Amino acid sequence: MSTPVPPTTGTRRIEVDIYLTYRGQIPSKASSLDAVWNMRKSFHRQLETLWGKEPFAVLKRWEDSNFAAQAPNFLRSIGDQVFVPFYGEAVGVGVRLEIKLLTGLPQQAVISSGDLDNRVKRIIDALRAPTQKGEIVANLEPNSRWYCVMDDDSSVKEVTASLAPYLDSNDPSESFVFVRVRTSPTAVTFANVAMLF
Repeated sequence: MSTPVPPTTGTRRIEVDIYLTYRGQIPSKASSLDAVWNMRKSFHRQLETLWGKEPFAVLKRWEDSNFAAQAPNFLRSIGDQVFVPFYGEAVGVGVRLEIKLLTGLPQQAVISSGDLDNRVKRIIDALRAPTQKGEIVANLEPNSRWYCVMDDDSSVKEVTASLAPYLDSNDPSESFVFVRVRTSPTAVTFANVAMLF
């Protein structure tokens, strides 16, 4: 007769990696602002479900305190739009991105390495907060709030990208992207340590 295994004691580790997905057009041209915003809106909806939950609850506490007691102000405002990056220089945490891009049909030639690089750049643009008014599209609701992964490109410490055909669509212009966001601390503090481990 087997001996029952006693229940594990202690605190369960909270997953700190973020997993995001997007299905749609991911053009290589830098001028494709609407496509970047379609991705940004999708990532925003996914990140919104994490806001206020561990291990990111500390960010909400900082904002709710109006950034008292030297809490870092991580918010970014462009015009009347407010962007809420989960990671960045202010909180002392950068990111490592693992991007899997599914695009095109099996019988097509694989897109060029230069085209892949440009599409990855558009994905990174959609993951970060805009840095200037020229990156804001028209007809956004005034005083909208947007959750994003990081504050700007400098918070990306490492990127790995891979490519495969997209088998779930007959539209060669449609893509599916899977993004894994991992932390890369730049300044470990008592306040941000929960976001790292």
